[in-house]
Amino acid sequence: FGGSQLFASQGIAFGDSPAKSAAAETPSKRARVDEKESCLPVTIRAMEMALSQRASTGEDALKFYGSEPSTLILVAAVESVVRQGASLEMTLNDATGRMKARFFVTEAAAYLDRIVPGRYVSAFGSVRAAPVVHFAMNGVRIVESADEVSYHMIEVAHAAVRLRKDQNKAEVPKRAFEEAAERFLTPEKLQPAVPSTAAAEPAKPASVAPAAKPAAGPPGRGEPRAALSGLMQGS
Repeated sequence: FGGSQLFASQGIAFGDSPAKSAAAETPSKRARVDEKESCLPVTIRAMEMALSQRASTGEDALKFYGSEPSTLILVAAVESVVRQGASLEMTLNDATGRMKARFFVTEAAAYLDRIVPGRYVSAFGSVRAAPVVHFAMNGVRIVESADEVSYHMIEVAHAAVRLRKDQNKAEVPKRAFEEAAERFLTPEKLQPAVPSTAAAEPAKPASVAPAAKPAAGPPGRGEPRAALSGLMQGS
């Protein structure tokens, strides 16, 4: 019934060992696993920070929170539009920054005439640094509801938190290993204690306050008589 031809066309023939069939499928599976296509919702400020980080580190890849997305998603308002023969040049603003954008028109579309200043657009593409920093759009559409702008900002925050969490998980074991290696390979040197040069002064005895003199009270009964007798004898 042509069954053998069907299996042979799919790379499986009767009589082949399982190991041989697995070996034949391994390269294609590995190629599919290595291909990572990821989309990341971002803001213009996030793109500017990624460009600044790449310039400071000297790396070729543009990383966002430690990851390298292949496609970026942006929702922003159109400030200006310049229509040329086969492209649209726009200035986008999403309240976090302002950036130039360019979209090459491959076929005539009626919705492109609706892209005017003041409208919000949703675009996907990548960041280019030449000839100037701009967002190279692979696709663009008109935002029909204001909720899309809010949803996009929520997705941006959620993606940033998730990527930062994964980045911290990857960096914690690395920092722990580096600290342990530094501790065991380069132990800290104990510094001897420096004795104090100032001699301890002996404690001074507490000063004793002089006894208070008794207050003069009223004269007793015998004192007037002694005074009278002294006067009489003197006379």
